[in-house]
Amino acid sequence: MLEKETPIFVITQSQWANIAQYSVGLPCIVLFTYITIKCSQADWNFLFYISLLALLSCIGFISYYFLLLKYTKYKITSQRIEKTEGILSRTTTNLELYRVKDLQLKRSLVQRMVKIGTIQLSTSDQSDHRFHLNGITNYEHIYSTLRHHVESTRIARGVREIDQNDHIVDDH
Repeated sequence: MLEKETPIFVITQSQWANIAQYSVGLPCIVLFTYITIKCSQADWNFLFYISLLALLSCIGFISYYFLLLKYTKYKITSQRIEKTEGILSRTTTNLELYRVKDLQLKRSLVQRMVKIGTIQLSTSDQSDHRFHLNGITNYEHIYSTLRHHVESTRIARGVREIDQNDHIVDDH
């Protein structure tokens, strides 16, 4: 008998996950702000408008990645993971925990320095074989809790995994 579905975590991604975008975008904002100010003082109208356009593009670039992470949420319950993402239009994806085959905890050097991690789930789901919880804090606790609930739901549903070999050896 399946237990009643209960919420466990609601997770948002850390803005540290955008460190690559910010490390490119923020210096560009500073550079194009400087160029825009200098061009406006020197009456170089054409370069002023080009640098202003580049500055606004950089601000849009940074804003997009900031909002994309801000509006991505993972809701983990005792039976599924629900990922909601999108800035203007929202998309919600569900992954049933009994479909999870394997969990991996990955941390790059930068992630280790800023104390975030990525949990990668290998699944039997037809639409998404790899499901990632990117740039999350408290990753070790979430990883162990997820692992426990994956096993619990697989046992409760009677899910068994059968490995098949590509090459069958026939002993004659």
